[in-house]
Amino acid sequence: MDKKSIYSEVQDLEPVCMDICRTVWENPEQSGSEQKCPAYLADLLREEGFRITVDENVPNAFIAEYGSSRPCIAIIGEYDALPGLSQKAGCTAREAVTEGGPGHGCGHNLLGAGAATAAIAVRRFLEKSGNAGTVRFYGCPEEELLQGKVKMAYYHMFDGCDAAITWHPGVANMAHDRAYLANVSAHYYFTGKSSHAAFAPELGRSALDAVELMSVGANYLREHVIDFTRIHYTTDSGGFAPNIVPSQASAWYYIRAPHQEDVQSTLKRLNKVAQGAALMTETDVRIEEGTSCSEFVENTSFADIAYENLTEAPRPSYTKAELDFARKLQGTLDPASLTAARDQYGIDLMADGVSPRGLWESCEMKSSSDSGDLSRMMPSCVFTTACWPVGVAYHTWQVTAAGGTSLGSKGALYAAMAAAGIAYDLLTEPDKLERITEEFHQRNSEEYIPLYKES
Repeated sequence: MDKKSIYSEVQDLEPVCMDICRTVWENPEQSGSEQKCPAYLADLLREEGFRITVDENVPNAFIAEYGSSRPCIAIIGEYDALPGLSQKAGCTAREAVTEGGPGHGCGHNLLGAGAATAAIAVRRFLEKSGNAGTVRFYGCPEEELLQGKVKMAYYHMFDGCDAAITWHPGVANMAHDRAYLANVSAHYYFTGKSSHAAFAPELGRSALDAVELMSVGANYLREHVIDFTRIHYTTDSGGFAPNIVPSQASAWYYIRAPHQEDVQSTLKRLNKVAQGAALMTETDVRIEEGTSCSEFVENTSFADIAYENLTEAPRPSYTKAELDFARKLQGTLDPASLTAARDQYGIDLMADGVSPRGLWESCEMKSSSDSGDLSRMMPSCVFTTACWPVGVAYHTWQVTAAGGTSLGSKGALYAAMAAAGIAYDLLTEPDKLERITEEFHQRNSEEYIPLYKES
């Protein structure tokens, strides 16, 4: 079987890919509460001849494996949704399916579908060709909490893999050499003393004041950190009425930076800010540091293979109705931001080609993902395919609206083509696997230790 045969296998699986896209989109589950989606995908892959393994420590994750020899190629899937981003598919105005409910505002319904489709195609190739090797589909939860894969690594679920293929829905068909900022999260729980805010305010010690003073300190800290550091947060005063001095309040912070050592050094400084806020308000603070995830370590050789397969794989074409929807969706965006995105990517509406090899440097993904930890464990690649029009940003209702339509599912099928082609190369051309493995060892001189914090 040649590579065209594996593309043909993916094409035959188009109805399966479309079903997965829609089923997961219609059953959005937030990070940490995924039940229906992993069970659905595990059942589907079991019927396709995969062995299913679930670790009791991570019950919302699973491994679907076919084969028993090396090399072992991992294809990574996700399926968690985001809170508050419920949105009707194909709608060009904000209209929730369930008011306040979750929705796939990052396209993980497409991500899981494309990855699962690719894994099935590779399994069929291995069975029909008799080629040596193993393919594993990883059902990975809690990516939006940036900890699912770190937790899976902590429990050795990735042991025995030789390479990992990852992709993400986006606005461009692009291979990324480098991606994702390192991240750490921390909760700050302040405890004060309640009192009547008018009758005896001098007896109160406001935990909310401490949270607000911490925010001020964090704002000043932002001026004195390295480039590309992001410090952002959310807070909850605990629901106290204005006439009560709040005795409880908390803040939840994320710190992102190019490297794990950068986030850890910034975290130490942010902790001092919290302690200073507690000192000023005569409150106590309890700091609960969360799981950290790593930056995605560059592997140029692997990105070259991803680029080659994006170029070789059949790309989608779009109907007039699909393009009309895409343009109307762009009409909901800020015009200046849309113009900037068009200039940045060199795309007007929907990407119809593969972005030039070096363009990723000006379009580098500055978000974080626990997929970065995969690149510390084994050679890993990441690529994107166009699943919504250029200008649309992640974690928005527009992504949910597009991800539930054929625009999104066509991008997922194209991603499955590329991922299956990459796996084919690694399984049939040992020199390619050897080359990416050599680069992996050159760039990862230190032992990888998962920074998972058990609750």
